Amino acid sequence: MKRLKLNSPVDRWDEAIPLGNGLIGVLLWGSGRKVKLSLDRGDLWDERDNGVRRDPRWNYKTLADAVARRDNRPCVELQELSNKMPATKLPVGRIELELESGIVDATYELDLLRALGMLCDRKGTEIISCFVDAESDMIYLKSSVSLHSIRIVPPDYQGKALLLDTAGTVKSVGSLGYAPGIQGMSGDVKYFLQPCAEGLNYGIFLYRVRRDGYVIRIVRSCDFEELKQIAEAGCPDIPGWCDAFHRHCAWWRRFWRRSRVALPDVRLQRYYELCRYFYGAASRPGAPPMPLQGVWTADDGSLPPWRGDFHHDLNTEFSYIAYLASGDFDCGECFFDYLTECLPKFRDFARDFYHCPGIAVPGVTSLAGEALGGWPQYGFSPMNGVWLATMFADHWRYTLDQDFLERKALPFCSGIAELLGALLKKDRDGFLKLPLSSSPEIHDMELEAFLTPNSNFDQALLLRFYADLAELADAAGKSPLAKKALQMRSRLAPLAVDPKEGLLIAPGELLKESHRHHSHLMGIWPLKLMNMEHDAATIANSLGRIDFLGTGQWVGYSFGWQAALNAWCGRGDRAIRLLNKFIDSFVSRNGFHLNGDFQDHGDSSFKYRPFTLEGNFVAMQAIHEMLLHAEAGVIRLFPALPEEWRKVSFEALRAPGGIRVSATLRGGVLLQAELFSPVEQDIWFSAPGVKEKRVRLSAGRAWHWFNRTAHPAGGTEDFAFDDYEDVSNG
Repeated sequence: MKRLKLNSPVDRWDEAIPLGNGLIGVLLWGSGRKVKLSLDRGDLWDERDNGVRRDPRWNYKTLADAVARRDNRPCVELQELSNKMPATKLPVGRIELELESGIVDATYELDLLRALGMLCDRKGTEIISCFVDAESDMIYLKSSVSLHSIRIVPPDYQGKALLLDTAGTVKSVGSLGYAPGIQGMSGDVKYFLQPCAEGLNYGIFLYRVRRDGYVIRIVRSCDFEELKQIAEAGCPDIPGWCDAFHRHCAWWRRFWRRSRVALPDVRLQRYYELCRYFYGAASRPGAPPMPLQGVWTADDGSLPPWRGDFHHDLNTEFSYIAYLASGDFDCGECFFDYLTECLPKFRDFARDFYHCPGIAVPGVTSLAGEALGGWPQYGFSPMNGVWLATMFADHWRYTLDQDFLERKALPFCSGIAELLGALLKKDRDGFLKLPLSSSPEIHDMELEAFLTPNSNFDQALLLRFYADLAELADAAGKSPLAKKALQMRSRLAPLAVDPKEGLLIAPGELLKESHRHHSHLMGIWPLKLMNMEHDAATIANSLGRIDFLGTGQWVGYSFGWQAALNAWCGRGDRAIRLLNKFIDSFVSRNGFHLNGDFQDHGDSSFKYRPFTLEGNFVAMQAIHEMLLHAEAGVIRLFPALPEEWRKVSFEALRAPGGIRVSATLRGGVLLQAELFSPVEQDIWFSAPGVKEKRVRLSAGRAWHWFNRTAHPAGGTEDFAFDDYEDVSNG
């Protein structure tokens, strides 16, 4: 059984038990007699910009002029304009329960298989139980003990405008300037109704449905009177706990059956399962995609870190990097649905900001797809959309969904190509170059952040993008577009390389200090333009440089990124060391990535603890890269295992071409493998103890490989899924 156990007290929201269904999120935490359920809803966004986007300085020309004049003040002014926007993801509030008496030796627990949160006594008896219904907007709650009280605690929208924390000054919810909400009771319904801004309103409704049971709803509405009517209507006809929980568990059973990984490292096994659970809980079709904190917005009186927004210079890309290999395609689809729905906004942004045709994706966006600014050197880079375009291509490669290709992937990529066609110009050597180039987040907000075009970050994305566009266009029967894409790619220079130090940041510039973004290494991973077979010396020198500079300026996701990159390069022992450092220093006891070395283990100079999800998923993908290297036409099993991993297996991991892969390793030798393809295709196959061979996969039939001579060390029994138990409090 998969279970997370946290010894009480759980005094922080970012250590709480996380529950969710993509739209609705809950954090279960507390201590003593008080139990808290922090509430969230993914589409509650304040979209106000205070007229910032109509400022005459809000355009690409401002940046170009700043570079031409060698004057950074316009960039600072753009950043200051960004700070004037109230736009943010909104915290919702919480439900607080006070028990008649405290529970001795209590544990807060998460049953991952059933997505059920619990407060249990020392005997394991459930005192409080809660789940977010997988197929509705309802939160179910029940108690087996008497409650002294249960109440709705709204955010303090009338509180002080600023809070101070260890990271500096942070805006509180009071800075939004909202009118007071309405709190009341009508029959068996307690409610809180909050008017926000620009017609946005929401309500929290707490229904008592039986003596010991409650249902909670968070309703978003453009009509405040509608919320009043819901409150006055009393308790609606709500399905009971048993019926709802039965359907809820069925959804989660289907989710867990898609794939399976069994590792000999118990702690890493538990962490992998938690990260995969986060996909099921935070990203669903029909719901908004995951912003920085998914459906678990901060509940500490402040607005969420970085507005809780969508960062497209790494964060969304890494948040949606691991679902492909695990086969959780529906968990990724909502992200592409969102980007497709935002295409009109992205076309407006290309026209108004760049004065170019096509589509441009701001580096930082709201739920509506509007630009939120940020550091101008990266927030206004046209390459944000290019990275997203490669993700459309990858989703199609793994799913072979022709409708997705024609209705979503190709329109998005074609729009990006239209923008690039207007921006790219030939230099004196005939190579295509961008007017401005950068590499997130090298040189921070300084003028030096504008690098010699093209940075390796930009160049790697361009090389990958045009190859992807050619493949997509060819698959859609658009040969002129495919030919044009290959022509554009042929006019791109190779990546900038130093013979001794490896990949540069940009032509003539070497990475000289530790840095959180490994953006100059994009060509190695995640874009996979380079590999150890053809580029061993350059890769070795590049990674040697990273090791030499150390981890002092890394944050949590930096460790997961380097772990995945090292795994792609076959360095399994290095990958596992990095993952262990990541979990030791940057992961809360509930599994959340907290970005900084908050326990001061000496792994980073960043000591803060803002929660963001991308670190979780890039670490999950690092494990996939240790188990399976999958490219078009190539399947390598167990290519980057640590030396001590002798007994490993996985079922139904996915590879490009729609291939489903299962394999078992015993004693460091492949015992068996199964590949299933929906279409006929040829692949190259290799594994420990198996020489590379060419295999023809038949459509709709499984191809099996058995090692009939190997004696599996330790037998062939399956791994057990151990409980994930936190003992940090003794």
